[in-house]
Amino acid sequence: MKFFEKIKDSLIGAQGSEIITRVVAVFALLYHVAALEFFYLMKVYPMFYFNCASVLLFLIVTVMIFSKFIKDITISYFICYSEVLLHQLLADYFLGISSAFHYFILLMGFLGFLIIKKKKVVAVVVGIVSTLIFIILEAMSAVYTGPYEDLIAEKYLLGLRHVNIFLGVSVLLMIVLIYSSKASSSEKKLEAQINKKSKEVLYQNTKINRLQNHIINSLAALVENRDTDTGEHIQRTSAYVEIIARKAFENHIYPDVITEQFISLVTRAAPMHDIGKIVVPDEILKKPGRLTPEEFEQMKRHTTEGGRIIEEIVGISEDKKYLQTAIDVSKAHHERWDGKGYPNNLKGDEIPVSSRIMAIADVFDALVSPRCYKDPISVDEAVKIIREEEGSHFDPILVEVFLSEPEQIRQVLRTYTK
Repeated sequence: MKFFEKIKDSLIGAQGSEIITRVVAVFALLYHVAALEFFYLMKVYPMFYFNCASVLLFLIVTVMIFSKFIKDITISYFICYSEVLLHQLLADYFLGISSAFHYFILLMGFLGFLIIKKKKVVAVVVGIVSTLIFIILEAMSAVYTGPYEDLIAEKYLLGLRHVNIFLGVSVLLMIVLIYSSKASSSEKKLEAQINKKSKEVLYQNTKINRLQNHIINSLAALVENRDTDTGEHIQRTSAYVEIIARKAFENHIYPDVITEQFISLVTRAAPMHDIGKIVVPDEILKKPGRLTPEEFEQMKRHTTEGGRIIEEIVGISEDKKYLQTAIDVSKAHHERWDGKGYPNNLKGDEIPVSSRIMAIADVFDALVSPRCYKDPISVDEAVKIIREEEGSHFDPILVEVFLSEPEQIRQVLRTYTK
């Protein structure tokens, strides 16, 4: 079957098979109509009557092809095979034509090995019968003279020979193309089913991702409400993160890292930066005064615990870049540019870009927001502190990016502050 598929593809390809099948069917029909006139003028009436039946046969086949009524290629094959066989036998009997056309019987017989599916015994029988008929006709052609042979001039005999060659070729092509049309139809149906399933899978994945993001954001908001007066810290920090990432992208800063995809990933991951605080006791989170060294050590755990929690929640996602970005944002947003941060004392470029962006957004919002242990400060004062910390706490390049958009910063505050 692989050999046949190669023949089909080289002849027409999958898309043109249906059109060509119809063209060949019409050609076979027109040929038999033309043969009617030929045999009538030559007064070979037995062949004329036979071709009348052939015209009716191919008219039916053509209608079946155009109406897509043909379901089984095996049936079509035997219809065409029977017509070619009878046409050749009658031509030999009445006209005594040489054996030039007998090869089409042989070829048609062995074509059954390609056409007949799941019935190899039938294909073998057809092949053997065709071979025997071929041998018998070859042997008889040397001694047999047809009763109408003297009525046909040599030029008409040559013309008839050419016509019969076209008959054999057209029938073979019709069988091949009908089969290829069916194969093409099956391929299209399979492709449609695959596309439908792919869309369903994509839709389900989208729903799962949305549900996952909703659960994560809700959990993050729940955790944040333990530490602040509102959960709007999440919205504001996410907005600041997007501002920094977008502006850096436009200015071609860290172009190997900051792409359109990165902007989407880091913005989606930002709400999870403090999700690890779920393991920190309330008496530490809500303590109005300064933390003791022991309490601060417990507070620092929220970075590593956040990475662990995110890996457990988001780890089922196939988006590994999103998972890694979310882990980086949670684990490393308290690292410092000078290496004095926690939990791993990362320094400079060792800190993921997403974490450096998150650090600026998180600290800025903490400065301008009320906390149980402090009052908020003005935007101008917060900007001053952020600028003083560039090169020590924060990536100096990203600080300049953030502070270059003062109006967007103030708009975020106005939008997400009650």
